[in-house]
Amino acid sequence: MAIPMISKRHFWITLLLMVGLGLCLSLRADEINPYPRQIIHRQLLTEWNFEQSVQGWQPTHDCSVHAETGNLRIQSTGVDPYSLSPVLSLQGPVIVKLQFKTNIKGPGEIFYITESDPAWSQNKSIRFSPTSDNNWHDYEITIPVETVLKQIRLDPGPGPGTAEVAKIEIIGITLHPLEIEKVSVNQQGTEIQVWVRNHGKNSIKYTVGDTKAQIGPKESLATTINPKEKKALEAYPLVVEGENLPPLTRTVFIYRPSGQAEWTTLSSDKLVLRIAQDGSVGQLQKDNKLVAVLAPLVHCAGKIPLLKMAPPQQDNKIIFQGEGIEVILELAGSELKVQIASEQECEGPVVRALGALEQGLFSGLEYLGQGEKSSSKLDIESEGYLRFAPDLDKVTMPLMAFITSDAKTPSQEVGDTSMGKWRAVALLWNDMALQPVYATPNFFDGSDDHRLSLKGKKIEATILVDDKRLDDVILWALAKRTLPEPPKPPRSWQQQKELCLVALNGPVKGEGGWRHCVGDRWPVRPYADHASTIWHLTGQVVELQNVVPGGSHIPNNAFYFVSHRAQEWLGLQKKQVESILSTQQQDGSFRYKGKYQQGHFEDTASGYCAQRAKMLLEIAWLTGDSAALAGGLKTLEYMKRFRTPRGAQTWELSLHTPDILASAYLVWAYVRGYQLTNNPDYLAQARRWALTGVPFVYQWGRYPVMLYATTAVYGATNWQAPDWIGLPVQWCGSVYAYAILMLAEHDQTLNWRQLAEGILIAAEQMQYTEGNAGTLPDSFYLKKQERRGPDINPCALVSLHMCLRGEVDSLAVATSGTHRVTAPFGIKIIDAKAQIQVPQGFSYQVLVDGGKIIDITSKGLDVIPLD
Repeated sequence: MAIPMISKRHFWITLLLMVGLGLCLSLRADEINPYPRQIIHRQLLTEWNFEQSVQGWQPTHDCSVHAETGNLRIQSTGVDPYSLSPVLSLQGPVIVKLQFKTNIKGPGEIFYITESDPAWSQNKSIRFSPTSDNNWHDYEITIPVETVLKQIRLDPGPGPGTAEVAKIEIIGITLHPLEIEKVSVNQQGTEIQVWVRNHGKNSIKYTVGDTKAQIGPKESLATTINPKEKKALEAYPLVVEGENLPPLTRTVFIYRPSGQAEWTTLSSDKLVLRIAQDGSVGQLQKDNKLVAVLAPLVHCAGKIPLLKMAPPQQDNKIIFQGEGIEVILELAGSELKVQIASEQECEGPVVRALGALEQGLFSGLEYLGQGEKSSSKLDIESEGYLRFAPDLDKVTMPLMAFITSDAKTPSQEVGDTSMGKWRAVALLWNDMALQPVYATPNFFDGSDDHRLSLKGKKIEATILVDDKRLDDVILWALAKRTLPEPPKPPRSWQQQKELCLVALNGPVKGEGGWRHCVGDRWPVRPYADHASTIWHLTGQVVELQNVVPGGSHIPNNAFYFVSHRAQEWLGLQKKQVESILSTQQQDGSFRYKGKYQQGHFEDTASGYCAQRAKMLLEIAWLTGDSAALAGGLKTLEYMKRFRTPRGAQTWELSLHTPDILASAYLVWAYVRGYQLTNNPDYLAQARRWALTGVPFVYQWGRYPVMLYATTAVYGATNWQAPDWIGLPVQWCGSVYAYAILMLAEHDQTLNWRQLAEGILIAAEQMQYTEGNAGTLPDSFYLKKQERRGPDINPCALVSLHMCLRGEVDSLAVATSGTHRVTAPFGIKIIDAKAQIQVPQGFSYQVLVDGGKIIDITSKGLDVIPLD
């Protein structure tokens, strides 16, 4: 993530087919078709078997290959093994069919190059999910190119182990010229509108339902169907028959709120579940109101299994059994536990939340506000905007949620709930190999509800339905799962200090100062943050003619006080307050004007305001400045209107983009507001915003460095690239960790220290130990465990580590009555005297009551009278 001088930074295979071929065409650019065009012809183009030899396949990285017992045996020796095929010349699109077995855990991947684009890149790769049970399975991977395919690369998985390939086939495919582009079902389930698009060059006659039509080339045409069924849930077989063409088929799941079913009821003190006795559909009611439906409870390849209720074992449990499948439902309080065991892959539970959308969360991918759509292009316009069934590596924690209300008119972020009660419908699971699916509005079923589901053979999930807001849902999920234990630190504290010094005395060092990042792009300046960090690490006060503030993502002002520049520092703080307040609006807000307002519904955002409030209130905390305090508190009151952490990185990202830095600044500002006023509402706000940051943090690990890594934003630079989803930027997470450590002093809602420690350890794992040793890469590519620059100075990591150790990392503040004392060491105020323990003979300065600066040569214990 590009970094400014002060704060710089599987899909489904079928989905990839759509994207690569440009087939996500729709009536409007913002509508999504999650189904691919149908394949109508397959032709074998080439194949490899390995009876005699490796057939020209070559090991290229982290592996060896040889032919053994008729198979290609791939022995992986590292985290990124891959092998190259012989050179090809095949017209795409194609399917690569593998007979494959492996004990390597994690996703496999097929890379490809083409005649028109011969460079290997992550953009030309498709993941598949091999079962790592060392048994033979068949996999088909679509390569979505319409040009000539020149070569493929097989990545068996991200780690050491063994994989074997019995056969590889490349099959050419022809796509149906017609596409069911969109389906819309009315609320009563009595009418279906079907849009058909002709991708071909000629007019085509077709029939849908009882209607015959003709559609011209490149046109889209709508037809209305009236199903005759009256059941509560119908798996309607939609068929489009084109003249002299194979039929197009799709199953449409039609839910009818007042439809017919034989119901059985489970009740708790909070919820009522009405479930059809054939296990097809369920209704969840709260306070005598229907708030969510299971529609269908489960399906396998578009077919609802024939289920029968088994004899009840408990009052709150129902068991359904069918051929090759069992479903168990258990209701307790506000939670419905669902267990599905199937011999074939299925999808379920398919949860549809009802009502107007207030908030939405898909951890790691989506943070939605009132009335917003998922998989929109507001934050990403390149292919990554399609997030309804993502690569699992992009999911940070197993939680999806919708917050809905009875409100009729969305009002964006303004927190007016007078029109209806807010409700949470959330889905939580543990097995991170399950494929989550998330869509609002529900473009899978053509309805205006909000859809959550999981795909797999063995599914265990908990559905929450309760009167909660999104931060409460996140806390509920953390209570159900608990935070994972942090990884083992890669180094001792002494070793960590030495490594950071290597960076400060080496790759970021320059004549008369340091760089923020390695490289000539970053000017050398006498940064206070770097000088302060060196003093903390060595005890030495470096010689500098001039000092400039900044340099680190976590400010450190200690150097001003140990180099007798406290007066200069105080003047800088006053100028900064004046500068910030000059842009503050009467309502306490700060307004953004620029290109990154594009797509946002207003000219301000939580993170944009919070960054400035944090700066004001930090100065007020350190100096007692009344203007800074008044201005900061005014912004704290204004920011209560916000719900989504967003808009803190408008140097390269949309004001609309969800952002962990926004969470960090909001926590920081509200904690300082609480410390300065003792207003408990500010502490509650800090807690709320701290919870909003949790879904940016990886709480599982597939790779050696992944657990507690932090996705910085759910968006892309300039809406295009890099796409930061699933690409951790740990410096952003480190600022969040620092802020929640401040909160930890006052709040035990969550083990904030453990969360911060995990984020720090992940950052220290990412640090370079060679090359630009000691620096922190801007981003970290998980699959390849690859560090990507620019490479950042380690000062923020030192500050965060010191805070976790309980040490003063910058300036300490102590208050008593009307007195405020600020110093680069810990302070105690006893009997109107400030006491500071300092190594004897060390010379430093102390600020008393924001105006009086005292020069001290330490006697070991320095006592400063305050009255």
